[in-house]
Amino acid sequence: MVSEEKRRVLDMLSAGKIDVSEAEKLLSALEEEVEVEKQFKGEAKHLRIKVDEEGENKVNINIPLSIAKVVMNFISDSVKKKLREKNIDLDEVIQQIENAETTQKIVEVQDDGDKVEIYLE
Repeated sequence: MVSEEKRRVLDMLSAGKIDVSEAEKLLSALEEEVEVEKQFKGEAKHLRIKVDEEGENKVNINIPLSIAKVVMNFISDSVKKKLREKNIDLDEVIQQIENAETTQKIVEVQDDGDKVEIYLE
C-alpha cells in the first residue's frame, strides 16, 4: 500500500512539478523517515519553521526531519548567501538536525518586527 506522502510525490512527478531525480530523493527521504522515527523514539522528529512579520504569523510549518534534510539540498545559493549574511550557516543547521536528541530551538533571527524561528520537536 502506498502512503499518502508517497502518493503526493508520485502525483508531483506525473504533473511535471518535479523531475525523476527529485522524486527519487523525496521517496528515499520518506523511507528514511521510518528509520529516523525508530532512532528517536519519542525524541525530536520534526523541524518546525515559524516566520512572523510585524508581529503577525506568516508561516508555521512542521516538516519530518528526514524530508527537511532533503529539502535543504534544494535551497538556492542566493538564499544560502542571504542566510550567511544574517549569520545562519545551513551546514551547521543540518549538523544540529542530524545530532538532535531532544526538542530544541536551533535558529532564531529577529530583524525589526520580523522573526524567524527554526526548532526541533
